[in-house]
Amino acid sequence: MIFNSSAQLPQDNLTDYSLYNFTGLDWSQLSKKECLKLGGSLVGKSCKYVPDLALLSFILFFGTYSMTISLKKFKSSRYFPTKCRTLIADFAIIISILVFCGLDYLMSLDTPKLHVPTEIKVSWFLCFIMEWSLLWSMLCSDWLIGSVPEQKGCGYHLDLFWVGILMAVCSFLGLPWEQRLTGILVFVLTGLSIFLAPVLQFIPMPVLYGVFLYMGVASLNGIQFWERIKLFLMPAKHQPDFVFLRHVPLRRVHLFTVVQITCLAVLWILKSTVAAIIFPVMILGLMVVRKMLDLVFSQHDLAWLDDILPDKDKKKKEDEKKKKEKKKAKSGDHDSDEEVSY
Repeated sequence: MIFNSSAQLPQDNLTDYSLYNFTGLDWSQLSKKECLKLGGSLVGKSCKYVPDLALLSFILFFGTYSMTISLKKFKSSRYFPTKCRTLIADFAIIISILVFCGLDYLMSLDTPKLHVPTEIKVSWFLCFIMEWSLLWSMLCSDWLIGSVPEQKGCGYHLDLFWVGILMAVCSFLGLPWEQRLTGILVFVLTGLSIFLAPVLQFIPMPVLYGVFLYMGVASLNGIQFWERIKLFLMPAKHQPDFVFLRHVPLRRVHLFTVVQITCLAVLWILKSTVAAIIFPVMILGLMVVRKMLDLVFSQHDLAWLDDILPDKDKKKKEDEKKKKEKKKAKSGDHDSDEEVSY
């Protein structure tokens, strides 16, 4: 660092630069901030050194995910009273965020932080008006698909008709899609989070990515698609007792899974391009793919691989049915034994 006599010293009311002896000042002992403040110039490649943040970012990312998983599992441990364990498990995500935000603050490195806008632009309103229309069409299609099992759907469709109109109005005005108190409070608190912008901008992005990873992994539990993907790596003798494996051959199960993986890959590629805005419309296109599966799979196979009811409910019903059949068989054997003895 050297002194630049042509540079203009910053004018503020807190520093009296007449007290400094710039000619006798040891510039090598000053920090980068002090050097620039006193009108110095940075000379040399090492002056612009930026530390490698890859390792710290990975620690923050994986540490947030691992700590959240551990605190969630802490609920089933034997330590502390039940209420204390439940409280820790419920606030696992918040605790993990605070811990690793504190670690990032102690390291004093310039990790990428969450960018929170502090102003409202008119173009935002034009964007969300176009996007809510696509989202509204996707939700309406989802409701219509859910109405298929209804035997008397007149009241159901009338209810959805008015809900659809109210959703369109609420979306246009930026109002929440809720009429329940809990849901409204969630939306209100989400809206009030804009006033926390000075605090949220200190959260490192790797910490948020760790939270997103946990949310994604936690949502995989109980999804048949994920369970069928894991079957590719399991020998037949080690496979769990899934109810669909009792009725559908394993080859047909793998074929159905490959079709779903292909559709997911197409949607992922589409979402990564400029055409991502039509993503909700492409989800509706999956209905065509589902209809074409009738040409490849039998209705029996599709009933077990793509049914509305969850697998656990179907398995429970089938187990109960088998128990009743066993009881009937035992009672029939008992009656026949009595006839023979008579």
